[in-house]
Amino acid sequence: MEEKRRWVKLEELGAHAWAKRVGVIFAEVAICAVAAALAVANGLQGDPENRVFTCVCTAVFMWVPHLLERLFKHRFSFSQHLAYIVMLTGSAIIGSAFNVFNKVSWYDCLMHGLSGYVMMVFIIIPFGRKLRENEEGGKKSSVFTAALLMLLCSLGTACAWEIMEFAVDVLAGQESQGHVPPEVLAQLEAQGITGVAAAWEGMKYVSVLDTDLDMLCHFGGSLLFCAHYVVHALTGKNLLMGSLIKDIAGAEMNVSVRRAGAAEPCFEEPADKRE
Repeated sequence: MEEKRRWVKLEELGAHAWAKRVGVIFAEVAICAVAAALAVANGLQGDPENRVFTCVCTAVFMWVPHLLERLFKHRFSFSQHLAYIVMLTGSAIIGSAFNVFNKVSWYDCLMHGLSGYVMMVFIIIPFGRKLRENEEGGKKSSVFTAALLMLLCSLGTACAWEIMEFAVDVLAGQESQGHVPPEVLAQLEAQGITGVAAAWEGMKYVSVLDTDLDMLCHFGGSLLFCAHYVVHALTGKNLLMGSLIKDIAGAEMNVSVRRAGAAEPCFEEPADKRE
């Protein structure tokens, strides 16, 4: 029988799920408010470090998970929201909005390594239920295959991220992949080349070192996650990975709890299927 997803209201969640949900919403509202305040502050100063665009994007992208949840009528797990908060706080707020990426040389590598690990919390979504079933059934044969597939998917996201950075640098005049030498900018201006055309020409003089290091650090973080998963699966010990897989594969954020205390799945039969 085909089932239709039903959006579970916040007040219908269990006590623990409700507390977790409210906690992540509070954190996301705080991040959005900080990004908006920084956008205004930089704008009033004439945007001396070209941070307004980044701040506005951060405030908007903070709500992408909620948009996807409403669209598919299914909430992300607590761990996935937490991972998203960590990535946006570390990269978009601390790294970009406060311009730490340009002030602390090693911070970019640190965040790309951390993002490589944290991104796996989303990549593991299609594997989560199967991994849990394999663990409960004592199956070990697919451990390395699953780890390899997850690692390859993560490398794909690293490539997509660098393409996005390149596009933003060219179209929005940002400097995510490095700074164009001042003398090159002066030459382009003298030739009357401005806007997107100037950004495109300037990118030809940006070193590929930043992109290479970003992808290498991302690979290292993802490889560490896969090693973490393999050790967990082979030893049978939780190591926090078991709890993560259980959280992702579970339905805590998508189960309605009635006043009587009984749990109701987040699926509702179509009206024409009911007796």
